[in-house]
Amino acid sequence: MVLDLPPVPALDAEAVLAAAAVRDRLPVGALGVWASVIDLLAGSRGPGDGPLLPHPRLTVFAADHAVSQAAISAAPASQSVARAVELATGVGLAAGLARHSGVGVNVVDVGLAVPDPAVPDRLAQARPAGRIDRSDALTEDELAAAVQAGRDQADAAVDSGADLLVGATCGVGVSTPVAAITAALTAMEPVEATSRGSGIDDNAWIRKAAIVRDALFRIRRAGADALTMLRVGGGPDLAALTGFIAQAAVRRTPVLVHDMPSTVAAVLAHRLAPGADTYLLVSSLAPERGHPRLLDLLGRQPLTDWSTTGHSGVGALLVLPSLLAAVGAFDAVDRAVTPPRSAEAISTWDATLL
Repeated sequence: MVLDLPPVPALDAEAVLAAAAVRDRLPVGALGVWASVIDLLAGSRGPGDGPLLPHPRLTVFAADHAVSQAAISAAPASQSVARAVELATGVGLAAGLARHSGVGVNVVDVGLAVPDPAVPDRLAQARPAGRIDRSDALTEDELAAAVQAGRDQADAAVDSGADLLVGATCGVGVSTPVAAITAALTAMEPVEATSRGSGIDDNAWIRKAAIVRDALFRIRRAGADALTMLRVGGGPDLAALTGFIAQAAVRRTPVLVHDMPSTVAAVLAHRLAPGADTYLLVSSLAPERGHPRLLDLLGRQPLTDWSTTGHSGVGALLVLPSLLAAVGAFDAVDRAVTPPRSAEAISTWDATLL
């Protein structure tokens, strides 16, 4: 499969400088890590004096994974569709957090074994991921359809007015292909890349690590490019999420990544669309050992160290209220007044000076 993506546009440098000039009216370091968020939002919008407060939207890609039948998860395989239905009907933790921050939500069935009418947005080629330690996760056609579905969802979100996107998965067993691809990307050993996922005991972890080991062998034998990794060792949800992040960057729209699946997809999206990393924000450092390694590949630092995790974008949704508050405060700064500063004031903030 060959993916023909338009080039990722650069941030508007003048808009970033203009935002920095407004921040100079505040006490040095007043916005902390949120200053980088403001710069990204300004640079992605381009010139203009309008408010930067974003309109976020969450898109969740739902799919089943055959590995979930191997007794490697604390949740039964039937929970994939249950989670998707819960979110689509506005019930549960993620839906409640989204509602609290005014985040629009869309759930897309890209591979549930049993479709549910509560999730009407379903990919025509939807099929669960194959058992990645024994067979490919996807065929070439299924891969192409899933990536395109993700791109289409990014376009739809941006066209509807969203200017900060969150992409997520909700499938039981997704942490297993994520671990295999993480090991392939970072050269971590399978036992190091394999997490406890949803909270499994030692025996389940041993089974999971063996699947990750065998899947990693198959990935390495097939090839190291992003699309091959997704086809051999990924799944329809990860492929769609990768296309989603890549297309968001093409549309010059920031994406808030928040957990291992979204970070793996972000690394792959950057490989498919060089420069996509420019449009990434990382909500928090996830507790999995592979997360810092993946962030190193992206050259990104997390906004918080809250160790948030969980499916359906919960990590991003927990951080969003602080992000929105910081940007709202920035929008309220009086652009017409320059506060007086003494000759002893510094112009560049360095937290180590504290």
